[in-house]
Parts: sequence; C-alpha cells; structure tokens
Amino acid sequence: MRLFAWMTLLPFVLLLSAQGCGYHPLTSTVVRNSAEAKSIYIPLFVNRSYRATLEAFLANSITEQFARRRGEWRIAGEGADYLLSGVIVSYDLVPVAYSYRSTKNLETVAEYRAGITTEITLKKSGAREILWKRRLTLYQNFPANSDISIQQNSEEAAIQEVCGKLAQDIYVSFADDF
Repeated sequence: MRLFAWMTLLPFVLLLSAQGCGYHPLTSTVVRNSAEAKSIYIPLFVNRSYRATLEAFLANSITEQFARRRGEWRIAGEGADYLLSGVIVSYDLVPVAYSYRSTKNLETVAEYRAGITTEITLKKSGAREILWKRRLTLYQNFPANSDISIQQNSEEAAIQEVCGKLAQDIYVSFADDF
C-alpha cells in the first residue's frame, strides 16, 4: 500500500520540484491575443548555390518552425511587421568516408556529407536597418550507394534534414536574441 501511495505522489513531487529549478517551457511567452502578435513574412531565400530547390526546402522548413510554435510571432504575407529573408550562400557535397576492397585494389566512397551555409537577416518591413543577422552552416552525412536513384534520394533526405536543423536553429536563436 505504501508503494502505491509513493507511486501516485511521485509525479506531483517531481512537477513541484521542477517549478523551482528555473525550468520553463519554450512557449511560456505565448501571446494570448493573436492581434498582439508580431507578424513576420518569410519569402523564398536567394539561392547562390549550384543545387536547385534548396530555397524551397529551407523556406518551407522555416515557415513550419514558426507556424507550429505558439508564440509572439505569426506568419503573414508581404504586409507583415517584419521581414525574415536570407541567402543560401553555398551547398557542399563532399565524400567523408571511403571503403577499400583489397581483392580489386579499389577504393570507393562510403559516405558523403551535405552542407548548407546561409545568411539570414531580419528587418522591420519598409526599413533598411538590420535588426538581426546570422550566418549558419550545418551538415548531414548520408551513405553512398552505387544505385544512382537511391543515392539521389539519400542526398535529398540529407538536404531536408539539414534544412530542418537550420530552421530550428534559426527559430531558437531568433527567439533568444530578438
């Protein structure tokens, strides 16, 4: 019977102890009235890399990050209060691991790394002054494959993963700094 009492009280004790340790959820600054929320416009980024469609992947990931988190920001069109824009500076695809077959004296690529470098800026709509700026570079490794269609699918999955990580980093550093 005592064990049962402790088992039922344990979650409440842990909850109360977590309140005093400085822990708070990321969405603790939720604006209750959506009319008070700041609106933000996130257009497609300029893509200066050789890899097509990166700007669409990244814009979708960033928009999703802002849309899924309740907070003081809401996604809007061109008439928004703020403009979050950016440039995809580069896309790198480099081999990072090799395999060696001693029977054929052949060395082949076993793993690639996809990397994206971006520059992101925040401005008040209609203003020239930059309020916030970041340069971020993130990577994702993926296995090489001799089948070209599987190789391309793996590369695209790695790109989407990098874009998701970039979007999360942008949102978190943006929310912390701004």
